[in-house]
Amino acid sequence: MTVAIALAISLQAFTNSNASAATAPMISLSYPESVSESFSGSVYVAFTRSKRGSPAGPMNWFAPEPLFRIDVEEWAPGEHLVFGPETPGFPDQLGNLEPGQWRVQAVMRTDPDLTSITGGDAIRSAIKKVRHGETDAWPLDLSIDKVSSPRQPYQPEGAANLTHRSTLLSDFHGRDIDMRAMAFFPKDFDPEADRNWPVLYVIGGFPGSLSEAPMAQMFWGDPDRNQDFVVVYIEGECGTGHHVFADSANNGPRGQALVEEFIPWLESKYPFVQGPEGRLLTGHSSGGWSSLWLQITYPDVFGGTWSTAPDPVDFHAFQQIDIYAEDANAYRHPDGSRVAVARGRNGKPTLFMDDFCAMEEALGDGGQIRSFEWVFSPRGENGKPRPLFDRESGEIDPEVVEAWKAYDIAHMLKKNWKTLGPKLSGKIHVYMGGQDTFYLDEAARRLQSQMKEMDSDAEIVIMPGDHSSILFGRLQNKIIEDMTATMDMERHTPGASAGSVTD
Repeated sequence: MTVAIALAISLQAFTNSNASAATAPMISLSYPESVSESFSGSVYVAFTRSKRGSPAGPMNWFAPEPLFRIDVEEWAPGEHLVFGPETPGFPDQLGNLEPGQWRVQAVMRTDPDLTSITGGDAIRSAIKKVRHGETDAWPLDLSIDKVSSPRQPYQPEGAANLTHRSTLLSDFHGRDIDMRAMAFFPKDFDPEADRNWPVLYVIGGFPGSLSEAPMAQMFWGDPDRNQDFVVVYIEGECGTGHHVFADSANNGPRGQALVEEFIPWLESKYPFVQGPEGRLLTGHSSGGWSSLWLQITYPDVFGGTWSTAPDPVDFHAFQQIDIYAEDANAYRHPDGSRVAVARGRNGKPTLFMDDFCAMEEALGDGGQIRSFEWVFSPRGENGKPRPLFDRESGEIDPEVVEAWKAYDIAHMLKKNWKTLGPKLSGKIHVYMGGQDTFYLDEAARRLQSQMKEMDSDAEIVIMPGDHSSILFGRLQNKIIEDMTATMDMERHTPGASAGSVTD
């Protein structure tokens, strides 16, 4: 019996029950044969108080609204899938929905390469209004019959969308996987001219969507496109979150595909400098971690990284959690107080790990904490990453912690410093706000101390500000000046190449 049929039976039982139960939320979903012959995957019902926008839009971490999910296999057209009072979700079971006016929408998630439940060619229902608490509000019928068309990212003047099939990733996942980027060319860029151009590779914050690409030129390029380098924003988004360009047991060889396939393809297509002085990196937040990871993993390929507000670079301070501590718990400090994941400008917690994970459980794959696990964790027997911690108790699994060590940047630098130290000279620049919104500053402080102890010339700066404010002001100009000096413009002529990526 399919999930849909079983829940259809529960709907009939509910309909035949006493009248007082009619005030409990009950939603019946179906879809026509014109949409699909069968569907396996996640089905959602989303609620919003807002009078505008889609209820099933991206979840606001700081003001999330109710979301409920059922995973189905071979759900057939015409069958009724029922979301009832006991359907789990966020912030609680559907039966505990707050009374009042809501706008409601159902979605079948279809794109395996995007974090958004409505991304790509997702299938949605019409939006309906319901006033929970009124006796005639339920049951509600929704037909999921509106197929979306993938929205193409905005392409400004002087930009080019770049797509290249990855053999490595396609073989790993058993389906075609494309690597995507957007390049922003200076006004005087001429592919036929006697000149090679350096490239600044930019990686966005979570989830690393290509839709954020135009911000890369706005931040790092010249407003009139007069910069002396090409800006290439490389997509970090995948269906499980941000893959951070790290090879993993679950997401596949993401870093290897970039270095051995995508960049060589770009350098065969355009007159780019084929040496580390012509391949620089920057990124913010998850992109900050990505750029730093790529630099230390491929020290001979890239000529420097300027990483801002990177995700945890030392897992002794995984935000507010020391994952290595004895009896470590993701939800509670040793004194019993709750573990926070975000704070306001007043320094007080605004979001806690247990609530954050409850929100992600309703979403399924594509949330931030699960994204870390898809990259850092070993694969479990169910084909998915083993969780770092139990989602009910918060208890951390020490076996998973051992696997995570391979992605602890501070640990890897210390372990391999004899080899990495000379190769990374002058190449590491990290900037962190002293009161980072997501408590990322403590890990950066620990890395700063470690690098000083190892007599490294790494520039790790803790500066006034929070997660985002550090990007606005003098830092931006300083980074651009440093990058330009590193690129060594005198070498950017044909014949001055220092070798290809794969040398």
